[in-house]
Amino acid sequence: MKARKKAKVLMSLLIVLSMMFGLTACGATDSAKKNTIKIGYINPTTGPLAGNGEGCDWAVQQITDYVKEHPITVDGKEMDFEVIVYDSESDANKCSEMTQKLIEEDNVDMIIAIQTPNTVIPVVEVAERYGVPCIASQAPIDPVAHSRDSFDWTYLSFYTLDDVYESQRAMWTVAGHAPGSGDKVGLLFANDADGTAWHDIFVKRLAEDGYTVVDPGQYPSGTTDFTSLANTFKTEDIDVIAGTNIPPDFMNSYNACISAGVKVDAVTMGKCCLLESDVNALGDLSDGIMTQVWWAPTNPFTSELTGMSSEKLAEQYAADNDGRVMPQPTAYAYEALELAVQTFNNTKSMDKEDIRAALAGLDVDTIVGHIKYDQEMNGLPFARTVLCGGQWQRDENGELKLIIIDNSIHPEIPLTGEYKPGNATSN
Repeated sequence: MKARKKAKVLMSLLIVLSMMFGLTACGATDSAKKNTIKIGYINPTTGPLAGNGEGCDWAVQQITDYVKEHPITVDGKEMDFEVIVYDSESDANKCSEMTQKLIEEDNVDMIIAIQTPNTVIPVVEVAERYGVPCIASQAPIDPVAHSRDSFDWTYLSFYTLDDVYESQRAMWTVAGHAPGSGDKVGLLFANDADGTAWHDIFVKRLAEDGYTVVDPGQYPSGTTDFTSLANTFKTEDIDVIAGTNIPPDFMNSYNACISAGVKVDAVTMGKCCLLESDVNALGDLSDGIMTQVWWAPTNPFTSELTGMSSEKLAEQYAADNDGRVMPQPTAYAYEALELAVQTFNNTKSMDKEDIRAALAGLDVDTIVGHIKYDQEMNGLPFARTVLCGGQWQRDENGELKLIIIDNSIHPEIPLTGEYKPGNATSN
């Protein structure tokens, strides 16, 4: 009996010690986590969208270096700061997988969802499911807003597709195809979330503005044979090509149009024609193509956090990257990280609800303009950023430059040149 009693006492003692050890270990883990702010960042470092993700590591280094010099203090405690970047490989499934890893294994305090709806939507979906504060950026508002029924943790900054349409309409007009003309606009959209959102807005707005819509139907992204689409454009004798595509899709479709003898006066393209690296890959096909400009070194914006102006940031990027021009998406990578730091500067604690409240309450100047989440679409809080129209033109040295030719939506953005007639299909 005595032996049995001793055994019971020993077992009870072991259980108590085990519980104490467990609590101590758990407490140590929480304490360690609370000493470091962890930001999870999904970036298309490789794959078709790699051009968009080009400046990610540089932007991360810039903001990380800034925080080393200006530490973040939360609830009286100076915090370490870490940004964990995973490559999405431009694949939606990989986006989901890596976001889940960031949350479950890396225990991040915040997620950054960035670089087109192809990446943003799956990342947002996982962040919402796990209840993690999410800064979303550089993806049009509409496709993200309509990707789910409710948003509790996500805050997005970019432009709406109505803004895109109005910008492109302004460029069609300067090319001689004004509203009410009945001129024919051929649509070039993939059947992904981004392409569908653009397609639906453009079909509606084109009809309202008196254009003739030539819609050959949305195609599966990755299509290589665009013969049927090109023949439709040729038969209908279109005046304008409008769309948004990943670079391989645009190259294949545009080559098919040229081979079919399609002649148009204006080509306005999103996504595939934003970056110098992408348009250079197109060669002569890129001459005269028009696209969106949502950031440029000439923009009159300065980061409230770092004091860096658009001009100075572009100069720093060139100095650090063998003189290369800073890609537009790099500014939004920088902005997303600015917003993350500003959020943690303002949060009451490392509790996720407090972090979310600090994010929701941001009212700050960034490298892409003023950010305040004071608008909403389908329950998604967002801040609208600037959008202008640009055209790729060759300078006196034969190098392609993106020239801002229209600022009708945002006249505070300076023009950097004038429209020049001509593109590959009109030559």
